[in-house]
Amino acid sequence: MHQRTKPIRVCFATLLLIGTFFNNSFSQVTLDKALVQQATGAAGVFLRMGVGARALGMGGAFSGIANDPSAAYWNPSGLAQIHNFQFEFMNVNLPFERTFNYFSAALPLKRFMTFAVSWVGFRVENLEARTSNSTEPDFLFNNTQNAFFFSIGTSVTHNFSIGGSAKFIRNELGSLTANGLGFDGSILFQPTDRLSLGLLLQDIGTDYRWEGGLTEGIPMTLRFGTAWKIFDGVILAADISKTTDESPQYHIGAEIRPVNSLPLRMGWNDGQITGGAGIVVPVSRHLMELNYGYTNDRIFNDVIHRVSLVFSLGEKSNMRYGRPNRSKTKSRAKRPSVSDLVRTTGKKIIITAKVLNVRTGPGTKYRKMAQIKYGQKFQGFERRGNWRKIKLGNGQMGWVHVKYIREVKK
Repeated sequence: MHQRTKPIRVCFATLLLIGTFFNNSFSQVTLDKALVQQATGAAGVFLRMGVGARALGMGGAFSGIANDPSAAYWNPSGLAQIHNFQFEFMNVNLPFERTFNYFSAALPLKRFMTFAVSWVGFRVENLEARTSNSTEPDFLFNNTQNAFFFSIGTSVTHNFSIGGSAKFIRNELGSLTANGLGFDGSILFQPTDRLSLGLLLQDIGTDYRWEGGLTEGIPMTLRFGTAWKIFDGVILAADISKTTDESPQYHIGAEIRPVNSLPLRMGWNDGQITGGAGIVVPVSRHLMELNYGYTNDRIFNDVIHRVSLVFSLGEKSNMRYGRPNRSKTKSRAKRPSVSDLVRTTGKKIIITAKVLNVRTGPGTKYRKMAQIKYGQKFQGFERRGNWRKIKLGNGQMGWVHVKYIREVKK
């Protein structure tokens, strides 16, 4: 039990230190609830509303997970975890004629590098304009804001990745228009198979330039997150975010998977309760995931329903949530059956990580015996949980994580 709870203590100790840093390094001003709501009118607020029904159902605690197309927003370095073409779309209708849309498509360029194109759109219709002190508006106008992201995430080692985004922003306010450019940068570190840490610096030097020369800066946000996979099917996550001149915000979320195709979610988004669920359906050789999330609107306190669709091409099984680890049974030390060997022996395995550790047993607690590189092929043998046995060139047998390999035809 001591070894099992140690990463949890490390996780929350790290969050405590980061939270202390946020409180002391950015601003000494404490904002009450009214001022925080007023601050939501700052430039580029739509860029801080969050995307993806899955992530928002977990309270926005997603920068330490970031393993679907919404990683382009939450932590671009997480795109390196995507090894097949995926896209996601979300549409949200908000009170008072407000609409929020999100789309992202992620395409692996190599097995350790993924490129994504994303769009975030926010529109408010029928705003009232007055040229004098009157009850009746003189005319109505709309406000449309769009941001286009070009993101990339790449693996530096088998457990460390970096990423970034360039974003082009356009704001149309009635007959006025403004354009802007900004950048995001992030890292993702996975010290163990079950613990991951993410860091995102959002809106670096981002601003609007209105017609006529007026420049309006978008405040920068620093976000730190961690995720702990207690066991297969249960993930706990926590994020801390700090926007310039605002108080830190805290996000906590959980994802529980009673069955592999039915994830349930709940969270806490800086004082607001969130929740949601999903359903994963195989479609031919592909995978479709429909996610739902709910929360309350911060301004009007109305319930907001979010629905997003994720489609993964060529992904037959739902590796995003992992597979049940069947090795933790009484037959754990049992030799593989003949049927297991028939299914696995003789299949070729190709390495998809830039650098991958080979261990003496099925788990990180076993000693590292070798390192192999991207594109190398080996003969595969039985599987135990999320680990696969392979035969090295010198005839030795070792174990590698299935996340970083792919079966190929002979």
